[in-house]
Amino acid sequence: MLAVITHSLISPVEERSDMEPGILTLVSRIVHAVHAANQRRQEQRIGEFVETRGGRITDDLERQIGQYFC
Repeated sequence: MLAVITHSLISPVEERSDMEPGILTLVSRIVHAVHAANQRRQEQRIGEFVETRGGRITDDLERQIGQYFC
């Protein structure tokens, strides 16, 4: 579920005729870099959450992850 949510948040940048393509490319790269960093941080937090609760993903733990991180 997390993958579906995160992939739908970032949409391609629409090109506008009043802006230079270089600016759009730069903004797009910055947005994608920030998104990737946030995703890595979130995945790390989820991994730590699982480790502190025994390291096995059970139905209950998956439910807790959904409540705590979403």
